[in-house]
Amino acid sequence: MNILSALLVALGLSMDNFAVTIASGCCHRNRISFAYTFKVGVMFAAAHFVMFSAGWLCGAGAERYIGAVDHWIAFVILLFIGGKMIKESRSPDANEDACVLHSFKTLVPLSVATSLDALLVGMGLAFASTSFGPVVWTLSACVFVTSIAGFYLGAWLGRKFGKVMEAAGGAVLALIGVKLLLEGLGIW
Repeated sequence: MNILSALLVALGLSMDNFAVTIASGCCHRNRISFAYTFKVGVMFAAAHFVMFSAGWLCGAGAERYIGAVDHWIAFVILLFIGGKMIKESRSPDANEDACVLHSFKTLVPLSVATSLDALLVGMGLAFASTSFGPVVWTLSACVFVTSIAGFYLGAWLGRKFGKVMEAAGGAVLALIGVKLLLEGLGIW
């Protein structure tokens, strides 16, 4: 696999976390520190790195077990967090805790939920005799950059449109969960 192919795989796998970070950034009305977005980017990139690596090491034997439930796990996590964002957007106070990536306890499951597809792609590429290093490093870098960019884009949208964007962000998370569920069930 050449570097262009690795970049295309990385971009494809980073779109879920890009959408999630845009949705989360929408609830930030104040300036976001780079340290905060850096932490989010590192968590998403690390989750993709670990999941892709685990998939590469596990091979196709584990794919049938994980592939049978990964869409359900992602669906539940994204639906729960999206619903929480929608609920918080309807409250009269400007509660910063509504931000889905505000705490470590929501950041970890969300980064895992968006990286489950990297696990399966890692399994598939291992059997295609693809070089591990270029793909996993390109993936990690792409996820890191798109996470930070998504967060700032979402924050800009949140400042411009307020709680409407926070509710829209929650709806996007829930819809991503539904899409992943439908794909996993073979309906989409």
